[in-house]
Amino acid sequence: MPTKIEPFYKALGSNIQEARERRKMTQSRLGLALTPSSTRASIANIENGKQRVLVHTLVQMAESLDVKIQDLLPANSQAVAAPSPKDVERELKRKLNLAAPQLKKLTARLATTNHGDHA
Repeated sequence: MPTKIEPFYKALGSNIQEARERRKMTQSRLGLALTPSSTRASIANIENGKQRVLVHTLVQMAESLDVKIQDLLPANSQAVAAPSPKDVERELKRKLNLAAPQLKKLTARLATTNHGDHA
């Protein structure tokens, strides 16, 4: 079963790919510019949002691509898609291994908290 790509990493990877292509650099060459070096497959996974990027690697990528780190980071509108209540419930169930009654109680509490006044 394929895993769902996190929107932030999908947008980050797309920005990295665009910057790399503007520099006419191959994935292999970008991977070799990093310390420790990365494989072409690893760079491809990063660009496709399937692999997270460590901060020091992102800094090295920006330097190798001659761009600012901010240029690689996704804009808020690209990165943030609010999860549906079902997505939240599924993730809570998976991570916390809660029984159905506990899960319903927790998600009901979250729903009332999210609709209250925020000071």
